[in-house]
Amino acid sequence: MALLLCSLASCNGLKRDVQTIQHCLHDQQLRADALTDELCHILESRDFDSLRNYIHKADDVHFYVFYNDRLVYWTTSWLTMSIQPSDDYYTTWHFAQWHNAQGICKWTNMGNVRVLTAIPIKYNYRVTSENLKNTFIAPFKGDDTWNLSVVNDDPKTSYSIYSVTGEYLFSLYKDDAVAYTESPSITIQNFSYQTVLASKKHKNENARTKLFVYYGLTLFLVFILVVVLVFHLIKSKGVRNMTLAGRLQLILMPVMLLALASTFTLSVMHISKVFVVRQQDKLQEKARYIQQALQNMYFWDLELSASQRNALNADLRDMSFSFETDIHVYDLSGRILASSCPEIFNLGIVSHYIAPEIYFADSSQVVQYESLGQVRYLAAYTDFVNGSYARIGYISIPSFISQEEMYADVEKFVVRLLPLYILLLLASIIVVWVVARGVSSPLAAISAKLKNYRLGEKGQHIPYFFRDEVGDLIQHYNDMVDALDESTQRLARSEREGAWRTMARQVAHEINNPLTPMKLTLQQLQRHKGTERFDDYFDRSTQLLIEQIETLGHIAKSFSSFAKMPEVNPTEVDVAKKLHAFIMLMRNNDAQVPIRYVGPDYGVEVITDAEQITQVFTNILRNALQALEGQENADVIVVLKQVPANQRLSKKLSEQYQWVEIAISDNGPGIPDDVRNKVFIPNFTTKNTGAGLGLAISKNIIEASGGKITFQTSEKGTTFFVYLKKKY
Repeated sequence: MALLLCSLASCNGLKRDVQTIQHCLHDQQLRADALTDELCHILESRDFDSLRNYIHKADDVHFYVFYNDRLVYWTTSWLTMSIQPSDDYYTTWHFAQWHNAQGICKWTNMGNVRVLTAIPIKYNYRVTSENLKNTFIAPFKGDDTWNLSVVNDDPKTSYSIYSVTGEYLFSLYKDDAVAYTESPSITIQNFSYQTVLASKKHKNENARTKLFVYYGLTLFLVFILVVVLVFHLIKSKGVRNMTLAGRLQLILMPVMLLALASTFTLSVMHISKVFVVRQQDKLQEKARYIQQALQNMYFWDLELSASQRNALNADLRDMSFSFETDIHVYDLSGRILASSCPEIFNLGIVSHYIAPEIYFADSSQVVQYESLGQVRYLAAYTDFVNGSYARIGYISIPSFISQEEMYADVEKFVVRLLPLYILLLLASIIVVWVVARGVSSPLAAISAKLKNYRLGEKGQHIPYFFRDEVGDLIQHYNDMVDALDESTQRLARSEREGAWRTMARQVAHEINNPLTPMKLTLQQLQRHKGTERFDDYFDRSTQLLIEQIETLGHIAKSFSSFAKMPEVNPTEVDVAKKLHAFIMLMRNNDAQVPIRYVGPDYGVEVITDAEQITQVFTNILRNALQALEGQENADVIVVLKQVPANQRLSKKLSEQYQWVEIAISDNGPGIPDDVRNKVFIPNFTTKNTGAGLGLAISKNIIEASGGKITFQTSEKGTTFFVYLKKKY
């Protein structure tokens, strides 16, 4: 069953391929008919220039033109056929089997002129090798085991091919025996065709192995480089997020690879071109020597005839050993006359006619590429002249070995060149990396310096020793740092002077307030001196003076505390324990305002100053009690809780730490709108007593501990929020 299925599948595949060949053959027939009509029109108009250019136009369709049964024009030099003009002429397409090919052809009659149009389909060499196989000829494609025959013995295993007009042409059937047949028994002594007829190719395996190793190493390095670049691109989430060094590497690496690849390709192309030019020069030089030698040997001959074939064959064989090349001689009609290896022509491997590009050209002193089956080779042509320099024939020198030598020379060149390019690739990667880092590192240094720069600190210069654009930028940065340091010093000095002036005015104002009642009290004492009421007034006056002196002492102490601004020393503090103890103490306040506490009594560790945090609580709570003086239903509530992501904090601070929030709220009248932005400004106060320094000092203590203090206020009361970092 399986065998039957495989057979049916093979049969169906063959049918599909036969349909493809049938379709391709119809296209070729239509094209050949159009070209034949065009050629006939050229022949009728005797347009010889167009006829000469027609050789290149008819590529896979070949033409032979006969005048009075004599071949006068042809368009191919590889198709080998025995044309007998006296045979019956087929004016329709029919199957033809030539010496080296199979195909279809037809005749077109024009009076004394007859045109043979041929379409080769498959090679049909009697001698085959690895380089000379009986394969289908382009544009036809098919299995090499198919055979073409006009005989249709078994309709079940063969498939008929028809022309465009429906006439039967030939049958296509499978024959494994014709796929490839070596001919080791046939030995032809020659210098050129052994390359084509040889059964095995001789290659330099050592050079080929080195070549594969070097190519593999190069591809591996390129692959690693591409992987690294793609990894950095993905890691950076796009080009826009890459560092400057990464972008430079992403741009310079492909450019460097493209430059090296282009240089390598151009080098290989150049060495190949140099080899071809060298081969052409060698062939042309050999052609000149052989031409001169044959001229001397046939100095007095006016023409070459078939009677001289044997002698000429012997002479050419001797000369081929001297010049180490094969030599062909064609007569003036373009037909082969003699050769150093006539077996090539007798076996039908090479056409009996000279290349039409040479015969119908203005000059025959040329070197060109020709084809034998699927093998391309160089061939040099020159005139066969006698002593009078009259042309009596044509000389052809083939060089099949040139293609193999070119491949070998190119491989040797690549083997020598690739290690250098690998080193250049590695050096280029290192240079690109160093250059990218060299360009980006000064900019990164500027970025780091700007990021870490703090006002009041001495700015550091960035050393750079090159006078380029980056050097100008760094120089401007260094100049800016110097100017900023100088401006900072001037600003600090100005701020200190302004602060002292403000402080002096504030001190004068605060001291002047108690001095006025003290002065009035003393004046009253002077007026009551010696009166009966002096003793009584003296007691009251001294009490008032003592109170005013205490007020002056409090003012002096407040200003002294702000001036000292003791350094904050953040440590681990149980803020719940301190806050609870402080609240218990403040509940016995003079105003008899109830203070409620919501939170744990202990066990909440934060980072702050253990001594100065109590001063913060004192300042805030004192302000709350003062705001509630004389108010009925006064109330103060203190809440301590943890806030892992409080909206009142910045997102950056909330993500980095866990926080403890202390909220101190009162139900007083709130802070007026016009003074809310001045609450934490030193020396600002809305009360008749005090220096306005409590909240400024509290803010300094909290921020020095790494925390934050803020407030919310309305007509229903005010709440101060203190945020401190929680110990993990």
